[in-house]
Amino acid sequence: MHAVIQSLYQRSVPWSTRQLLRAYKPNGSLRRLRQAPDAEDYCLAPYDDNRCIFVHIPKTAGLSLCAALFGCKGGGHLTARAYRVLFGAQDFDDYFKFTFVRNPWDRIVSAYTFLSQGGANERDRAWGQAVLSGFGSFDEFVLRWLDERRLYEQIHLVPQWEFVVNGQGQPCLDFIGRFERLGDDFQYVLDQLGRSCALPQSNASQRSAYRDYYSSASRRRVAQLYRRDIEQFGYSF
Repeated sequence: MHAVIQSLYQRSVPWSTRQLLRAYKPNGSLRRLRQAPDAEDYCLAPYDDNRCIFVHIPKTAGLSLCAALFGCKGGGHLTARAYRVLFGAQDFDDYFKFTFVRNPWDRIVSAYTFLSQGGANERDRAWGQAVLSGFGSFDEFVLRWLDERRLYEQIHLVPQWEFVVNGQGQPCLDFIGRFERLGDDFQYVLDQLGRSCALPQSNASQRSAYRDYYSSASRRRVAQLYRRDIEQFGYSF
């Protein structure tokens, strides 16, 4: 019964609203992260210590960034809107807010490879087994499964713009770095925070160049589904 209710909830309540509901919960797990890490090493206390908020978009080197800057996994994959609720308007406005984005065509290949190889936890592994095992290739997965509704069924596939906008749909972060120039943009973040540290690598997918995965049809499909990411962040295939 719980699984049925959860499925109905996910289908009827938009993904971004579900994030906000988690953030609004007065004594919820997200609010406790500002005080201490949880069992999986997520913690928001370093955000207060550094007077910053890192919005971790999946598959953009976020775990490496969190390990280097905060010594933990940060807050997970929360949107800027959810962070504004968690930290309150004053801290949200005062803190240095940043994220990193990635070429959508490259990011989706990275997510597919990552999930095909088991992901980061049992939830990822189960999803990959249930969904990806039914397709013989990345191209088949994109053309037969990926659509505008299903993007929101897996956090690693959610469009990047969802993470960076405010309630009016406008970007509200102080800095948007790029995965493609990670070293330089990470140094800019360090300069803003007055920090000095090295950037380790984690969760790197082992694969060939992302363009090798695409047919003309799957390339167009991703362009259609992630058109706002492509336009907002200025990417091309």
